[in-house]
Amino acid sequence: MRSAVKGIIVTAAFIGPGTVTTASLVGAQLGYQLVWALVFALFATCVLQEMASRLGTVTQLGLSQAILSQHQHKAWKLLVTILICTAIGVGNAAYEGGNLTGAALGLSASFGGSIAIWSLSLGALAALLLMSNQYRIIERILISLVAIMSFVFLSLMVVAGVNPDNFFSGLRLDIGLFSDYALLLAIIGTTIVPYNLFLHASMSAKDARQGLKEKGAKTGLFASIGLGGLVTFAVMSSAATAFFATGIVMDRGNIASQLEPLLGEYAGLFFALGLFSAGLTSAITAPLAASYAIAGLFNWQAELSDWRFKAVSLAIIAVGVLVSVSGAKPFAIIVLAQASNAVLLPVSAVLLLVVCNNKQMMKEARNTLLNNIAAALVVITVLVLAGYKLLSLV
Repeated sequence: MRSAVKGIIVTAAFIGPGTVTTASLVGAQLGYQLVWALVFALFATCVLQEMASRLGTVTQLGLSQAILSQHQHKAWKLLVTILICTAIGVGNAAYEGGNLTGAALGLSASFGGSIAIWSLSLGALAALLLMSNQYRIIERILISLVAIMSFVFLSLMVVAGVNPDNFFSGLRLDIGLFSDYALLLAIIGTTIVPYNLFLHASMSAKDARQGLKEKGAKTGLFASIGLGGLVTFAVMSSAATAFFATGIVMDRGNIASQLEPLLGEYAGLFFALGLFSAGLTSAITAPLAASYAIAGLFNWQAELSDWRFKAVSLAIIAVGVLVSVSGAKPFAIIVLAQASNAVLLPVSAVLLLVVCNNKQMMKEARNTLLNNIAAALVVITVLVLAGYKLLSLV
């Protein structure tokens, strides 16, 4: 049961409003042209999350602690601290801004009110839940919200269907590969979330310290990631049907109309519910993951009862709210936040790869040749895509 819960929390972390909005933009603008990127991102997520889970279970350490323990030299510790604080602190703050903006976008379109007010309200709710110190209650809330959100979008895909001609034409790499690098990086970055590596390693380490071991952990993890991928595809497909196939331009005022084939006049209400569910889950998990990562760097107690751990979470929420109310265009904030994840991902992935190849630390559970090939493929692919995008901006 615990393996399934951890897997669902990972799913809750990467299926945020940024994912819903990004997948909607991809479907509306490109149809099914980036399905291949989603498949790659799911493969990469399975590879990296399995490594993070195995690391936590075997070493009973979080990822930050495991990376620091590789060398005792002060220069190494300083470098690792800077890299993790940048990749997780800055990355999570940007991601939190995308989470809150995406949820506020849907709520504003459906119920009125400004994005700023909704962002502040969601940020306050996430902060209150984290301040409660009731992690098991938070887990149940996350699982329930993921179930609601998944049901809404998967039901839509079943009702609206998938156009086979558009789908198979979208699988052609010569069409999809160079269509839109910003959206390409965004769909990858919204699926392979760097902070999930720290979150999952810490949860696995905590369970191992408490003697909680389960068979079928990989199966539960991969099934949960697969569910997240299916939900992402469902959103992409519904937007492709409602906008790409009809030539209608999607904007913040009509984004919920993709649910009309299933829900009719209640489309706006249920889209807002889906974005609220996605927003609250990710708005909680992103700060938690940052706290686990930073706590591991400075040897703090990785518990909500520790004020320093809690302070990091609240700081991430506060910065996310500031990003969301900054006045920047909502879609731009969301896509930029997801794309930044893809750019920062190689840092976290390479550090994870180093630790999982440490024979002294991982013993017989260290990476196999196949693990290393798969992880190297992921890192190289993301580096090439991110590098090309950065060079195109110069």
